Amino acid sequence: MRTAISAALLLIATSAFAASDFDAVVAKTIKTYGGEAAWKKVVSIHETGIVDSPMSGAGKTTRDWEQGKKLRVDIQYTKNHEVRDLNGDKGTHNGEPVAGMGYDAMVLQWARLAIPAMLIEHRSELKDLGEKEGLRVIVIPISSTLSVMAAIDPKTGYIVRSGSEGQKMQFVTEYHDYKMSGGLLFAWREENFAQGMRTGATTLSAIEVK
Repeated sequence: MRTAISAALLLIATSAFAASDFDAVVAKTIKTYGGEAAWKKVVSIHETGIVDSPMSGAGKTTRDWEQGKKLRVDIQYTKNHEVRDLNGDKGTHNGEPVAGMGYDAMVLQWARLAIPAMLIEHRSELKDLGEKEGLRVIVIPISSTLSVMAAIDPKTGYIVRSGSEGQKMQFVTEYHDYKMSGGLLFAWREENFAQGMRTGATTLSAIEVK
């Protein structure tokens, strides 16, 4: 089932039609999530919550997102502690430098955590893949080699799923429990998948926007 989700998001033909209402869908999504002006003022987002990992069990997490490709994810599991730190073109995992696929995964997570900001920043570069199962799929180029796909419900403007690829790895996130914080809309629960396999879920308890 999850392989099918990945395929639906990540293997859609790039020759999909360009529809006249594409700009309207993008504009509605940005407005639904708080508006362009509000997102352009965002300097950082601090999130706290609980993660549930099939490999490591439950843990407490904090996520600190900043403009300029900066992200720190801290997860304290019962038996181990994990810290992923992205700072521009450098990344570390538990203090050790990462490159290649590991670095790409950090960049893609950074982009997925603020898709409305990505829609605004890369608006002129967005690619419309049309509708799939009632959702409008949009490609957001993050760099020359990395991109994020957003599957949007055109009726609500909600981003229902996102997908991303890097170094032949495919990632999918499903979003639930939409609520406002600091004038912006966030999904307070996420389920994550890699290569079609569930890698965990995150349930947020607090979000602070600066």
